[in-house]
Amino acid sequence: MIKKILIAIVVLLVVAAGYIYSRTDPSGDIDKYQSYFVDDGNRPSDGRVRVTFFGVSTLLIDDGQTQILIDGFFSRYPMATILASEIHSDTATINRYIRDYKIDRLKGIFVAHSHYDHSFDVGYIANKTGATLYGSKSTLNVGRGANVPESQMAEFQLNKDLAFGNFMMRVMPSKHSPSDGKLDGEITEPISQPAPMKEYLEGGAYDFLITRKGKKIYIKPSPNFIPGALDSLDVDALFLGITTITKRDSSWTNSFYHENVTALQPSLLIPLHWDDFFEPISDHLPMLPKAMATVEDDFDYMINRTKADGIGFKILQGTKSIVLF
Repeated sequence: MIKKILIAIVVLLVVAAGYIYSRTDPSGDIDKYQSYFVDDGNRPSDGRVRVTFFGVSTLLIDDGQTQILIDGFFSRYPMATILASEIHSDTATINRYIRDYKIDRLKGIFVAHSHYDHSFDVGYIANKTGATLYGSKSTLNVGRGANVPESQMAEFQLNKDLAFGNFMMRVMPSKHSPSDGKLDGEITEPISQPAPMKEYLEGGAYDFLITRKGKKIYIKPSPNFIPGALDSLDVDALFLGITTITKRDSSWTNSFYHENVTALQPSLLIPLHWDDFFEPISDHLPMLPKAMATVEDDFDYMINRTKADGIGFKILQGTKSIVLF
């Protein structure tokens, strides 16, 4: 009995800490960067490539004929809820975004890694849309937990091009940002929801190279690098996870820029994974709290470096789109 009481007290303390954190820890001021915001609206793209941002690194890529989804994370619960309970996909919210953003031509769902904030809703989305779920062994176990048919899932084949309409998709090996190790490892069994967030282990990290009619998009959700891995590539647009890059020493930060931005030489850079994913998706996403990240410093660093290099820097707010080419 005493043990149960102690466990209950610990849970309550954790919930209380999460509650206090969510209301007292300040975020950076995203509005100071309004001059970098871009929003091309939801009008038809007339065959051009439109990318819509739903927070973290969930991106809908659409050329009017074919849609591809990077990650799938719409069920954004408060931290206190995640710490205290098992959670499940918010199907009403997902259905609303599928309807409102006309996600009705989705051919593939590609998951950068299997942490909660990337893979949590991919099983439901695959079942709802009929799209094929592509990912690591861990991601496929997320799909199996949602009863996605085996015929509708495919394990990543690295450095091989897959055709989706006019798109060519190539999955590239990547590296997750340094962590405390608690969510490293692989998901070895299907995860059935409701489930605790801690079951969503990394399972390997991946980038995506998307080519359409000679134009190239590189999507790199994790703020890290493999030395020399991108030296042979050049792209038109780079979607890059940048959160916490200035938390490390300046030598590492400069190497991060060199190995990603200098190597790829994009005309345009759009940051990813800067928003507070314990808040709902909205058209005014707040930055991650300062206790977790250094988003303002990260933005300022990238703005200064890209400006010096003649590279455009734009920020997509939640649910906003950019028409690329």
